[in-house]
Order: sequence, then C-alpha cells, then structure tokens
Amino acid sequence: MAKSVLHTKLCDLLGVEYPIIQTGMGFVTPPRLVAAVCNAGGFGILGAASWDVEETREKIHETKKLTDKPFGVNFLPYHPRIEELLDLLIDEKVKVASYARAPSSKVVERTKPHGILNIASIGAVRHAVKTEAWGIDAVIAQGMEGGGHTGYVASTVLIPEVVDTVKIPVVAAGGFCDGRGLVAALAWGAAGIAMGTRFLLTKESPIPDHIKQVYLNAPSNGTIVSDRIDGLPQRVLKSRVVDILESQGRGFPLIRGIRGFFQMRQLFTEVPWWRLLESAWGRKKAYEVSLGQLALAGTFPRMLTRATVDGNADEGVMPGGQVSGIIKEIPSCQELIEHIVSQAEEILDRFGH
Repeated sequence: MAKSVLHTKLCDLLGVEYPIIQTGMGFVTPPRLVAAVCNAGGFGILGAASWDVEETREKIHETKKLTDKPFGVNFLPYHPRIEELLDLLIDEKVKVASYARAPSSKVVERTKPHGILNIASIGAVRHAVKTEAWGIDAVIAQGMEGGGHTGYVASTVLIPEVVDTVKIPVVAAGGFCDGRGLVAALAWGAAGIAMGTRFLLTKESPIPDHIKQVYLNAPSNGTIVSDRIDGLPQRVLKSRVVDILESQGRGFPLIRGIRGFFQMRQLFTEVPWWRLLESAWGRKKAYEVSLGQLALAGTFPRMLTRATVDGNADEGVMPGGQVSGIIKEIPSCQELIEHIVSQAEEILDRFGH
C-alpha cells in the first residue's frame, strides 16, 4: 500500500498513519478519547497531569484495552512522585513521554535508554534549543493562538522560526483544526500538527455537551490570555469567573495562593510536604515564574473541573484556543481525522504537491 502524501518523519517516529497529534489536556483527555484518535490513524496522549501514579496506571491499562496502537502520556515533569511515574512509563512501555518544557534533563535521561520518545511542548525558540540539547526527540511548538498555557508569539512566526533553528521534528500547534492548517504547517517545515481544542470538541470528548456548545458559540475573539488563573499565561474562553479574576487586586491572589497550597496538599496526601515544596520549586524553575504566580497553581484544578467536568460554565474556567471561533460541529475522531486528511490531500493535489 502506497504511503500517503501526508506521510512525514513524524509518522515514522510515532508509528502512525497521519501526522496528527491529540494533545494531552488535564482532566479532559481520558482513554476513550485517546484510543479513538489512535484508532483513526492519529496519535493520542493521555492527560495525566492531574493524576497520581496509581490512577495513571489504571488509565494506561484502560487505554490498552481500547486500542492496540501506540499512545503517549502527558505529565508534570516536576511531579512530587516523578521517579515512580517514570518507572511506570518504562514498565508499561509507553511510546511517548509528553510534557511542557522540563526543569532539567533527568526525564530524558531516565526514559530514553528504554526506547521512550520524549516530546516537549514549547512556546519560544530558546526552549526548543534547550530541550533539543538534552536529546529530546521532537517538540510541539505552540503559538499564542493556542488554548491553555501558551506563549506570546503567533504560530505563523514561531513555527518557521523553530523549524529553522532545531534539527529535530517540529509539530505545529496553536490555531489548527482542519486540512488547510495541516498543509500550512507542512509548508512552514513542520512534521505535523497537534490539536487540543479541536479534539476537545468531538463526540468522544468527556466534557458535557452544553459546555461543548459554549465553545462552539464562542467567536474567534471570545478568548483571553490571563496569568491570574494559575500564575502562567493561559488562553481561556471569556467568562464571568475570568472577568472576576482579571479585576482582582494583586493582593487577593496571595490569599488564593495560600488556600491553593493546602488544596494541593489534599491531592497528594501520601507525599511528604517537603516533596511538594520541591515539586513547586521545579515548576518555578521550569516556567520562570515568581513565587506569587506560583502560589496560584493549587486553585486551578478546581476552577477547571467546575466547567469541563461538572458542567458549570459560570463557576469555572474553560481553556480554549482562538480556533474555537471557526469550529462549527462536533464530529467523531474518525470523522475529524478523515476530513482533515481528505481536505489536505485535495489542497495538495490542486497545487500539484
């Protein structure tokens, strides 16, 4: 069988049919969604950032029951039980270790000898250079249009710049949802695309249907980048909660931060307090944030789950990219990937690829 014109080095690296990655978003990328993406020819990543080691193990096993295709696990490289988590990935022979830029090279050094691929999400050229020097296998370069944690450089500038700077495969993210975007990314020199918001709005996505409609109804200017949610710049849909957070004085987040530390302590009851502080310092180093910004992180999970899990749009935050403004339907993952591929191939045929 002849390879598709869309077959890139990313397909060979990941062992997939199409150069399309579903990013690992915390709370909203469970086994059912990941397996659906993999079975459709793309590459799915479990969003394990909010799970402990035991829950991550359960989700990996569940995913393996739903697909025989390779998949990845996205996690926090400064997790308070990081050594146990990496041992789990090695034992389970997970294909990809996925994370935002790490505070050190130890994740790569621990996993690479066991054949695990490392893919880091970055938002600046210097981060791509730094992680490439560690021996990372690919980077997901996300432009400022992307949802969730994001940078300040547009995809049209960031992706070509990263491609021209590093030798490893670059996956384009931030503003992609269809075959037109895939062709554009390939034209910039990327090896494929990674999508979060687009896969969030599929039939297999776990978020409540009425919350999906909130995303569908959001215009392209219906998002905002705020650092008042968890201390890092994050693109979210405009909402009542976000308006309140943006209007608060600088002193109030400190109160939230203190409360957040105790909430985080409840999530990791079996972890010594000093390990949590060590983990927090790793986050500060990785993301180059102040202690004041760092203090907000503990309250973010609850604000996120209020909307995307509990379905309360008025009391939670909804990470999402500007691309939500042009998404008008909720297909299955199979239908979505088939559409992206057929549209991209049609465009390439039109130009004589």
